[in-house]
Amino acid sequence: MLRTGEGSRAAVLLANGAQIKLNGNSQLELKQAQAIVPVSNDGFLQNILRLLSGEIWVRDNNQLLEIQTLPATATIRGTEFNLAVGPADTARLAVLDGLVEFSNPQGSVLVAANEQASAKVGEAPRKTVLLNPLDAVQWSLYYPNVIGTATQRDPRRDDPRSSSYWVQTAQDHLLRGQVVAARQAIDRALTLDPNDALAYSLRSNIDLVQNRKTSALADAEQAIAADPSSSTAYLSLSLVRQAEFNLDAALEAARKAVELDPNNARALIQESSLLFGMGRLREAVKVAERARQRAPDDAMVNTVWGFLQLASNRVNEAREAFQVAIAQDSTLGLPQLGLGLVLFRHNQTDKAIEAMRKATLLEPKVSLYNSYLGKAFYEDKQNQPAQKYLEAAKRLDPHDPTPWYYDAIRLQSVNQPVAAVENLQKSIELNDDRGVYRSRLLLDEDLAARSATLGRVYNEVGFTELGLQEGWQSVNRDPSNYSAHRLLADSYVALPNAEAARVSELLQAQLLQPINITPVSPRVAETRLMIPSGGPPIPSLYEFNPLFVQDRPSLFFSGLGGNQNTWGNEFIVSGLADRFSYSLGQFSYQNNGYRENNDLKNNLYNLFAQVAATSDLNLQAEYRYRETTTGDLASNFDGSFHRFERREINQNVARVGAHYSLSPQTDIIASVIYTDRDSIVKYKDTNYTAEFNAKGYQAEAQLLHKADDFNFMVGLGNYALDTETIGFNSSGRIEQDIAYGYANIKWPEHLSWTVGLSYQSDDNPTLNRNELNPKLGVQWTINDYLSLRAAAFQAVKRTPLIEQTIEPTQVAGFNQFFDDAHMTLSKNYGLGLNVRFNNQLVGGLEAVRRDLEVPVGSQESKPFEIEQDQEDIYQVFLYWLPNPRWAVTAAWRYEGFKLQEGQYLRQLFFQAPVELKTTSIPLNIRYFDPSGFFAGLGVTYVNQDIRYLDRQSLAILPTQSEDFVLVDAGLGYRLPKRWGIVALEARNLFDQQFQFQDYGFQILVDGVNPRFIPERTIFARFVIDF
Repeated sequence: MLRTGEGSRAAVLLANGAQIKLNGNSQLELKQAQAIVPVSNDGFLQNILRLLSGEIWVRDNNQLLEIQTLPATATIRGTEFNLAVGPADTARLAVLDGLVEFSNPQGSVLVAANEQASAKVGEAPRKTVLLNPLDAVQWSLYYPNVIGTATQRDPRRDDPRSSSYWVQTAQDHLLRGQVVAARQAIDRALTLDPNDALAYSLRSNIDLVQNRKTSALADAEQAIAADPSSSTAYLSLSLVRQAEFNLDAALEAARKAVELDPNNARALIQESSLLFGMGRLREAVKVAERARQRAPDDAMVNTVWGFLQLASNRVNEAREAFQVAIAQDSTLGLPQLGLGLVLFRHNQTDKAIEAMRKATLLEPKVSLYNSYLGKAFYEDKQNQPAQKYLEAAKRLDPHDPTPWYYDAIRLQSVNQPVAAVENLQKSIELNDDRGVYRSRLLLDEDLAARSATLGRVYNEVGFTELGLQEGWQSVNRDPSNYSAHRLLADSYVALPNAEAARVSELLQAQLLQPINITPVSPRVAETRLMIPSGGPPIPSLYEFNPLFVQDRPSLFFSGLGGNQNTWGNEFIVSGLADRFSYSLGQFSYQNNGYRENNDLKNNLYNLFAQVAATSDLNLQAEYRYRETTTGDLASNFDGSFHRFERREINQNVARVGAHYSLSPQTDIIASVIYTDRDSIVKYKDTNYTAEFNAKGYQAEAQLLHKADDFNFMVGLGNYALDTETIGFNSSGRIEQDIAYGYANIKWPEHLSWTVGLSYQSDDNPTLNRNELNPKLGVQWTINDYLSLRAAAFQAVKRTPLIEQTIEPTQVAGFNQFFDDAHMTLSKNYGLGLNVRFNNQLVGGLEAVRRDLEVPVGSQESKPFEIEQDQEDIYQVFLYWLPNPRWAVTAAWRYEGFKLQEGQYLRQLFFQAPVELKTTSIPLNIRYFDPSGFFAGLGVTYVNQDIRYLDRQSLAILPTQSEDFVLVDAGLGYRLPKRWGIVALEARNLFDQQFQFQDYGFQILVDGVNPRFIPERTIFARFVIDF
């Protein structure tokens, strides 16, 4: 039996997860209460409660529960409701969510959300509409003490004729949950003194807790008008501005409150929490220390201190602070949430969920607490309660993007990527189109959730252009946001000829990231692995990031097998231990190819480590080893290849990096990469062998600064490479110096400009270059549905062995780091239009012109020329979500290459074409079933026109053409509880034979990642995540 007295309340968490609150003067009998057993074998309920008197609030855990009263019985499942037993044998039921059967011997009614019912002994229950559901549960909400000691210093507080007396009375009523009495006391205070600022502040607090932000703001402003010297009035205004997520205005008001009363600990801790939410950790700690000196026994002060310690990786100190706060105020939900985060960090998942349950029990109407509890259940692989609490968070605060973002991740993991895309778009829309990469809970940086790969959601449904758009828009808005760089890197995977941009964005993401448990794949930082890409619409198989930072190891294993003797596997061990994170990985892949001497074998290994030396300084180191053996992998239109050519690469890469945060607005990143590569080319028919060794380093540093309407980056780089051709006594040295500056400026409101200038100096046996490269781009957001962008810029292809750089990879969304031949100077012009017809249909078009100056040969050893080429890239795309299970994508892409001026050295020595036009039209349909099964069907039409040079007459030969249609298909299943994925894929299902020219001749290499294979390939893949 549970009893509460006058002015007291109780919160109860049942073993089956049901949450119960008792109002004052209540009696509740626990007749039967067991763990999660909804119905006994004989059909009787296992969880039966009896409310003898008083009032209770209940939110169950989707388990059958019966609550008996004398007038009627309520039978529920998956419901939130309020039940009160009144005088004269009456009962009143108000349902906020779900469905309740309210019955007695005279009859029954089904009471749905936003309905209420009443019953009396001997009479059948009746139901009516519940006009304001929140009114029914006002007593169960938590109302913080915003006035603190303000009235305690007022000697009039003991005089009933004074407004101060009634303000204190109202505060006492609030602490007991007696909201109606509190409002009456406030009205009495304002009757006695219409200019009582504390009364208005208290009323603002009530309105804010009840999510009446407009009324809360009006009362806070009236409090200030009544007494401009009131610290409490400005504190109330700060809390309202924070609820509106206007952090600058909230901070200004909090600082004014501190200025008016330097001893107001609540104002100090409000200022501290806002500073932390704005990323100003050091300032936040200093202010919090002042608050602790003034109010060491204040629960909110110790709670915020705990979050600050957690952000500084002082996990044990954070745990102690949260526990102290809970002991000081057992009704406060925030320290329970903080304790839950600490327990997750210690890998105590069950206890962490219990703590977060308590937070939502104590303050059930706080949207963010429900968001975090939903995320916690997701982490524990409990999908149903995760969905329940995320949906509750959406209802509680329709303007908060946090639950929509978490729910997008959840939906994608349960094979509902279409709904995930819709939730992700909603989260971006609610966050003022800024991309949601952190929670709106100011006291938690939510680092792990930020690292969840947004690109996987877009890529799974085939919306790669949306992923690219969101990636470059986010990078331009905040170039220090590592999640945005990772999204852009993931999205570049789908593009041909963009590997340098992909690995560069990956490097920037790694340098900017905090310590985390996310596995580092050995293959993601490598280029030209020559593994087939494209093909059937199969979801990403690399999507198992945790959403909480946890000190624990993680195992990831994937495998692949198919025809052409195709075998592959990847094994990664990663983990987090206090301030240190690590990842060890191995990747291997081999196949025999579709023709003679077309085989490939890759073995990759990596070791990655990162340490948070301080809260502002992160250091990392990485070692990678690559061993590649291939035949001739080139795809030439005429079908020619070298039958006896063999190639080997043995490469060691060591990298160190650092990220130092000078302030919330300013960061410095630095990277040094050392590479040692041995390359061997053999011709078995002649026993000719050429062995090349290259050793060198590349060092770069960059300063990033951001403000409200602009940001800029300035950087320096130096590169040196020593080359040697073994057996020929030939050696050389390549040196390169780079400097650049970029700025992104938002002016006026709907225009975003990118301006930049880079300088590149090359001392190279091939060619010496000293180039100034201007950059200009603009994006015009015409309205919510239409945007236009354009750019013009010059770039020079760098010559490092490792093609990673920390220089920005794009200008206004146009890639500037194409996989060109080394030292190529390109002048690029782009125009793009994006259209959102509605939430289910989006499209766009893009046109790019590239004028190239390509060095061919060497100035030191003739022949040599600078070839003038022109490239055109046009594309149109259309994405459609007809319903929650289907996704349809269609596109048209044209790629044109034409030699404009030159001596035909590439054509004479490398059999390169003088003109190449490639048109592809892919159409893909994807189906995703909530049971876990998914399937895809893709049809791609390809046409290629090519013109060669007659080597004898130097005349350009007539156009040759080839066109073909490829059909790709895939079928797969997501294992329950996010254990992994199994998939079967077929590419070129009908075994079409065709000729196709890849773009290897443009970048002067003999092999690039193949886009189309003229033979049927069938293979199975699986992923297991531990």
